[in-house]
Amino acid sequence: MRASATYPCNCILLLLLFLFYLETGATNVHDQSCSPSDLRALYAFARSLDRGIRDWPAANSTRCCGWPGVRCALFSLSAVRVAGLDLSGKGLEGVLSPSLAGLDKLTFLNLSSNSFRGSIPPELLRLKLLEVLDLSSNHLSGELPPGIGNLSNLSRLVVSSNGFTGNIPDVFHDLRKLEVLSAKSNRFVGRLPTSLSSCSMLTVLDLWNNSLGGRIDLDFRRLDRLDTLNLGWNRLQGLIPEALSSCKALKILNLSRNNLSGQVPDKLCRLRSLSFLNLNVNSLSNISQALGVLQDCHNLRVLALAWNFQGEEMPTTGIRGFQRLRAMNIGYCALTGRIPSWLRNCEELRVLGLPWNRLTGEIPSWFGRFDHLFLLDLANNSFYGEIPASLAELKSLMSEIPPQDGDDSSIEFPFFGWSSNQQILEPLKYKHYTDFPPAVNLSYNRLNGSIWKEFGNLRGLHLLDLSWNNLSGSIPEELSSMVNLERLDLSFNNLSGSIPSSLTGLSFLSFFSVAFNHLQGLIPIGGQFLTFPCSSFEGNPGLYSDSLPFCEPVKATYQKEGDVDEDNIAFMGLPFAIGVASGFVFIVYVLMCCWQL
Repeated sequence: MRASATYPCNCILLLLLFLFYLETGATNVHDQSCSPSDLRALYAFARSLDRGIRDWPAANSTRCCGWPGVRCALFSLSAVRVAGLDLSGKGLEGVLSPSLAGLDKLTFLNLSSNSFRGSIPPELLRLKLLEVLDLSSNHLSGELPPGIGNLSNLSRLVVSSNGFTGNIPDVFHDLRKLEVLSAKSNRFVGRLPTSLSSCSMLTVLDLWNNSLGGRIDLDFRRLDRLDTLNLGWNRLQGLIPEALSSCKALKILNLSRNNLSGQVPDKLCRLRSLSFLNLNVNSLSNISQALGVLQDCHNLRVLALAWNFQGEEMPTTGIRGFQRLRAMNIGYCALTGRIPSWLRNCEELRVLGLPWNRLTGEIPSWFGRFDHLFLLDLANNSFYGEIPASLAELKSLMSEIPPQDGDDSSIEFPFFGWSSNQQILEPLKYKHYTDFPPAVNLSYNRLNGSIWKEFGNLRGLHLLDLSWNNLSGSIPEELSSMVNLERLDLSFNNLSGSIPSSLTGLSFLSFFSVAFNHLQGLIPIGGQFLTFPCSSFEGNPGLYSDSLPFCEPVKATYQKEGDVDEDNIAFMGLPFAIGVASGFVFIVYVLMCCWQL
């Protein structure tokens, strides 16, 4: 009886001693010698580089577990093996050495953000235990080896921002543990690998910015864990798959800049987790149906539909609004009609873009009741009447503190902005919509009346563009209170009087134009005004300066009095350079470009 009673105690004691050994062994594993095979592989890898690895010994060291970036683990009571290699951002240059295949216990390999070139050696894909492979942000080229399909333990594969070409091999059938696949910003062509449908654990699929074509033929019913789908900036065709509605966990969907057509499927209203949707730059139709479906995605925060629905009418009925929406862009669509009243129900809006449409009527005064709105772009429409005085009451622009938002989305937003030569649009990337400079752009409309002196209350405003309208009266001195103003464009109006000298106190002002008005008097001297070219003041024969080079009066060859030709603002076929202010960021979301997921 006594022996049998002590037997369980002895077992427990042995177990505790074993666990203590493992714990202390794991703690001091970096003090132990590496296996000879691991040591040979690491030294061969280091020798293959153009330059060595900083703080790695040149030779005669057997304790590689203490080297920077090397992680070791205890695989048995006596065997310490290299299990991880993290050399991201170490400035390494050279080709990937096949010698890495000698680290046969490797589960984690991160060589991202270096300058590796050449192709992926096939030997590297024999590492059967590999769970994480990150080769992103290098200069790798060639085709992606089909041996990728042999890494059955892989959970994360990241090869983005390289120069890979050819088809993405259709070898994902056995990668049942794969959770993240990012191959964005390469030169892949061909169709989407249908074997990705077998990766039922997949949460992130990011193939943005390649040249993939064909239809989106994945079986989304088997991808119900998908959280992020980024297929933007490719050449995909056909319809938006209705089966996407099966991805109930989907939060981020980017299909922008493809050749998709048809309508937004009715069943997408089931995506109750969807917070970011970018369908910019496709050939979608029926905006009424699209908005009617998407308004039931109750968690939607960002909605980008620009460059679709060409020439359709902005719906005014049948839409309730988007109660949680923070950013909306429906620009560059040549939409007709007026600003719809349902927009006033989008009380959480921070960013609103309706540029380059054919909308008419007066700008509603209720815009001023958007407590969070800090970027409003209504440029290149046919709005008339006075600027609503309520715009000078936008609460988020009255504070000098940049707008904040509780949304912690890590997605990066590429938007379109004009290039410096005014001829093409380029993607401009922002981490988040709150990274945009606070701005009001009402240019290229038919607005009249005066500039409200209360605009001076908008101390947080960075960009104010009222150019190409019919505004009259004087420039209010109170504008000098907009202490964060970086850009002020009042050109091509009917303004009179003098330029307030107090504007020289705007220390952040980098662009200023009052060209082609009816201003008179002395051009102010001092501050940023010493940096502005004569073109900022031309077309005002009554202006003069003792310090700036004399500018000859320029003959007006532009359209005035609100006669902006609507045929020139229909988007398709328009001369893009027609007077759009250089450097002003138009909020055309093309995301996702990247995801610095």
